[in-house]
Amino acid sequence: HYERPSVTVDMLLFGMSRDLKCLKVLLIKRNNHPYIDCYALPGGFVNITESAYTAACRELEEETGLKDIYMEQLYTMSQPDRDPRMRVIDIAYIALLPYDKAGEAKAGDDAKEALWFQITYENHKIKLQNKERNISIEYALIEKEFPNGVLKIKNYIPEQISEEALAFDHAQIILEGLMRLRNKVSYTDVAFNLVPREFTLPDLQKVYEVILGEELYKTNFRSKVKNKVVSLGKSGKPLSGNRKAALYQYCEE
Repeated sequence: HYERPSVTVDMLLFGMSRDLKCLKVLLIKRNNHPYIDCYALPGGFVNITESAYTAACRELEEETGLKDIYMEQLYTMSQPDRDPRMRVIDIAYIALLPYDKAGEAKAGDDAKEALWFQITYENHKIKLQNKERNISIEYALIEKEFPNGVLKIKNYIPEQISEEALAFDHAQIILEGLMRLRNKVSYTDVAFNLVPREFTLPDLQKVYEVILGEELYKTNFRSKVKNKVVSLGKSGKPLSGNRKAALYQYCEE
């Protein structure tokens, strides 16, 4: 009696650049229609016997070779015209990869290639750039208000301003993910998923600064994380500086 929409999952995989100066996202080049040869988030259809989370883990491994990393559900994309093939509802996930594992990502059977794109998020614009391939994808962020009960909620809609664009509504997913990540680092320990098991405090602080888009006072930052880290009694060279610093490990309070 009812039409049956299909369900897909997409994974928004964040990592840090090698110099810890910016956040980056993993995109795959689509091997099939629609949007063949366009860059997109890794993802695919949910099988009839799978949960959305199981499908997300499977697709992430099939398209990038990655598994056993932090992942949480982000948003449900349900605009009726978001996929030209049929009525498709998409469940998007955020995945976080420690910066020492970025080289493990590789294109799987369903993708021509997997590339890291640096993200610049400022002045009401999002720019995704892979300098090695000279690829630049850019969107202007148009502010709109949406009524929600007695409130008016402000949100941003990405509008393509570069020649190349992402497939489907993946620009909106990236925008939602950036805002979620920026919000969550203020009250959770989620940022620790972007550093290796062993890290220096200068590098950890740099990760927080990149996500929040602002510089942090060293004393205030160390006071904030002092009960969340334990010293390993050895030192290493931070990526964000030249002088050796003590190595730490995350520990739950």
